[in-house]
Amino acid sequence: MSRRRPRPRPLPRADRGADLHVHSTHSDGTYSPGEVVRAAAAVGLSAVAITDHDTLSAVGIARPEAARVGVELIAGVELGALDDGREVHVLGHFIDPDDPALRSATDALRAARRERLDRMIERLGELGLVVDPEALRRTFPRSALGRKHLADSLVRTGQVASHRLVFSKYLGDEGPAAVPKPGPTVAEAIALIRGAGGVAGLPHPPYDLSMERLASYRDAGLAALEVDGPGVDRRRSTRWRGIADRLGLVPIAGSDFHAPDRPGRWVGAIATPTADLDRLRSLAGRG
Repeated sequence: MSRRRPRPRPLPRADRGADLHVHSTHSDGTYSPGEVVRAAAAVGLSAVAITDHDTLSAVGIARPEAARVGVELIAGVELGALDDGREVHVLGHFIDPDDPALRSATDALRAARRERLDRMIERLGELGLVVDPEALRRTFPRSALGRKHLADSLVRTGQVASHRLVFSKYLGDEGPAAVPKPGPTVAEAIALIRGAGGVAGLPHPPYDLSMERLASYRDAGLAALEVDGPGVDRRRSTRWRGIADRLGLVPIAGSDFHAPDRPGRWVGAIATPTADLDRLRSLAGRG
């Protein structure tokens, strides 16, 4: 039985800026790469970045459709990194998707994710819950599988009532079936992105991120800070923009799109103004 894809909803108007944080079916999104660029065109974006987790495989697939609909496709990635045991994501934009070092690193990250998935499935089994890994991979053939997909399986098969309950009871960071995510350090992730000609940025900065910690990322080569995204109110966005200015970071924004059924997180719902996109573009290729 084929998986039913959510139907796109009408999207809000956006200026001709860029949504710099979008996921596709090649990681944990529900839109194919082609659907992503068509959605970007539908709301009048000038550019969109597909920033799948630990993979750039969607970029080549999306390019012909982006050219057809007249949207600039920015090659991007969202790398999972670690800082003192805490997971930190690093966005990369204007990357060479064929860079050997980055491709090797993302291949290794995906292999480690597969091992982690198998260990979580084993732990769920010890708790009396059953997930068929082969069925999971058939359902999400191109995705970088993780906890979200396990939660989908458990809810779809009726073993757990909701995604929230899956995470609160089993797969949250302190849950009995959780396995720590492997990854490079933040500095290593930044170096990989810069080595591939890209510009490194910090998405969804946590509430408790200190100026000292952010400055250390900047000193390691971070060049951009996501100042606006889903769930970010105007006051916090203004604060992050002020911090970006103080540290000389380019302010960027994006919807963090995964699925069309998440209010306020459609492709183009949150966009980076063209002036900031041009600042970001000017930093690409500097290594």
